[in-house]
Amino acid sequence: MNAEFNVWLLIVGLVVGAGLVWLVVMDSRRREADVDATERPREAAWLSAVMTEDGYEVSPDAAERMLELHRAYLEAPPPDEVETIEAGEPARVEDGEPATTEERRLEKADRPG
Repeated sequence: MNAEFNVWLLIVGLVVGAGLVWLVVMDSRRREADVDATERPREAAWLSAVMTEDGYEVSPDAAERMLELHRAYLEAPPPDEVETIEAGEPARVEDGEPATTEERRLEKADRPG
């Protein structure tokens, strides 16, 4: 009877151990917080290379800035309401300021001072 109990304990131990290993492996993905400032330029260079292969010209500096903005977006509180934007229509922010760079530039040129 003691040998049967040991076999049962071995089977239970293997199942529990396999479950724990599975949980650790499933949670081993890298997160935004895992990428430090020294690794960001390498990530930006990789992103730039992949985007170039896909037909988009993105410099490593622009990719690094986008990664910084993405991190800032993730650290900010969630927006109150998500606006849907139709293709070709510029996005607007809540205070009515134009979202496109060209419209902002034109508005600044029209302002006095």
